[in-house]
Amino acid sequence: MAISLVITIIVILVASLGGLLFGASYILDQSLKDPEVLVHPAISGNDIIVTIYEGEKVGELVQLSLEIEGYAPVVQNVPSGATQIVYVGIASQVTGTRNVGVRGIFTDGSVKLLKVIELRFT
Repeated sequence: MAISLVITIIVILVASLGGLLFGASYILDQSLKDPEVLVHPAISGNDIIVTIYEGEKVGELVQLSLEIEGYAPVVQNVPSGATQIVYVGIASQVTGTRNVGVRGIFTDGSVKLLKVIELRFT
């Protein structure tokens, strides 16, 4: 009886360790994978500037949707090779700390959430 209990515990521990190692490997692989598009929104006066850095699908990006918590999304076209998109005057009526999301719209029609950041508006 005691031997079967010990064997069962060892099997459970080995299976858990294997699952943990597989899960850690998967997370590491996903974190090192090239993002579809790397962007960063920042406030500049009453404008929000979204800087486009790089990514696997940056050449397929056609529009960016800026979504400020509590406000309607604003969509702008992304010219080929653009590194910044300026949303002029969008921050003029916003106050407090808000979550800001940036979604990318691609040539194939897919829409992906690229970034969510908390910004402080004054």
